[in-house]
Amino acid sequence: MAEKRYESTFIVKGSLEDKDIDPIIAKTESFIQKNGGSVIEMERWGRRKLAYEIGRETQGFYVSAHFTAPGELISKLERMFSLDESVIRFLTLAFPESAAKGRIAMKKRSDELASKREASSLAHEAAASAQSIPIQ
Repeated sequence: MAEKRYESTFIVKGSLEDKDIDPIIAKTESFIQKNGGSVIEMERWGRRKLAYEIGRETQGFYVSAHFTAPGELISKLERMFSLDESVIRFLTLAFPESAAKGRIAMKKRSDELASKREASSLAHEAAASAQSIPIQ
């Protein structure tokens, strides 16, 4: 059976500490791999305020998993999410190849901008420190 590309975004309870969230992400990654999938990337979006309260939670830790897998893996993955009390919401979508190409280009552009900002910041700091040194 052909493998397709998927994106699965899930929200972990925001009341958990970071050390408690990492094992949930690792469990998801290993679950995908053990069931015939291949993880491309696990993006940690971090803590965000929820639009509405979910089970007395007002914040959630968002994670987006990009992977390739056979179709039957999706129902198993969503069952795993629904049985895990720490995961309060999840959504898995098929990710078309055209969107994947656009996402790669967007990520590359974002990385380039970040490196330019960092280089500019370092140059600005060096210029400011050079001006503050008294000349004798």
